[in-house]
Amino acid sequence: MRKTLLILVVLLSGQRLAAQDTLLFPGTLWYDFYWDGDEQYPRDAMMLRSRIDTIDFNFRWQFDTGSPRTFFYGKLWNSFVAAYPYLGKRFFITDSTRLDGFTQVANPLVRISGKLLPKNRLGVMENYGNAVEPAVILESRGASATIGTIGIDLFRDGVLVINFKDNKIGFTSVLKEAFYAKKERNVVDFMLYQNRIILPVTVGGKKLRFFYDSGASLFPLKSTASFLGELPAVNYTDTLRNITTWGKSHDVPGGVFKEKVFIGKMEIKQPKLYIHPDPDKFHTNIFREAGTLGLIGNEFFQEKVLVLDFTRMKCAILDQLK
Repeated sequence: MRKTLLILVVLLSGQRLAAQDTLLFPGTLWYDFYWDGDEQYPRDAMMLRSRIDTIDFNFRWQFDTGSPRTFFYGKLWNSFVAAYPYLGKRFFITDSTRLDGFTQVANPLVRISGKLLPKNRLGVMENYGNAVEPAVILESRGASATIGTIGIDLFRDGVLVINFKDNKIGFTSVLKEAFYAKKERNVVDFMLYQNRIILPVTVGGKKLRFFYDSGASLFPLKSTASFLGELPAVNYTDTLRNITTWGKSHDVPGGVFKEKVFIGKMEIKQPKLYIHPDPDKFHTNIFREAGTLGLIGNEFFQEKVLVLDFTRMKCAILDQLK
């Protein structure tokens, strides 16, 4: 009897969640993600596992809202094409001009959590990643390989849902009107710059703009030394060691500051800001060109549900999926 009641409760809970999804997120595609990291930084990267046709490999992708494109790491991908030549025919080239730096290929076979991706086109960054001998690939069946990055271009035609509570990423083409009917929801307008999300952050009563970059999970807020005059004074208490960006490593100091921080209605308790030295101005130039002061990672959204509605350019920050 007890077992029967437990099963009934689980079924009813699942039905309630399904009903909420139907009401607010009709036809949502849900993809499971997991955190990759080490003992020091357990939540370093958001990763997704995929299958590519029947190839016996665990293909992994980093989910990165800081990436304007979804793409294969070209050197590794071309190594797999050499090992499995039919992939070159199935993922046939649709545009080789590389006007945006990527070769375009059709995508009929990538499945994450058993589902196809929202769009059937992917990029290939030809000179990125590491090549592997085809013979080594064929001898390593069943192994894992990080094959690419999932960017926001897949979701630009609809609504991206990042459920940090349940480790799920969702996509739906539209939200029901009932979603915005609740006036108490925490909703802010966002902007895009070169397919990158810019969120408004109120710091000490001033509206500032920051990129939302899920690929920078280690950072609550990050800026560079070039913007120190425009940022609150930081009480430096921490340093992230050997942080690598595009092949170069730096130590990045940070700490809390006293100004109050809000994202919409959500107040950030003891906000922390890290200042990258950025001697080559790689980050600084991107931030300055977009009119931002830095980026926001995932820390502020842990245990939240982030809803990015590209059809209305609105971002909702929820405590739960309802």
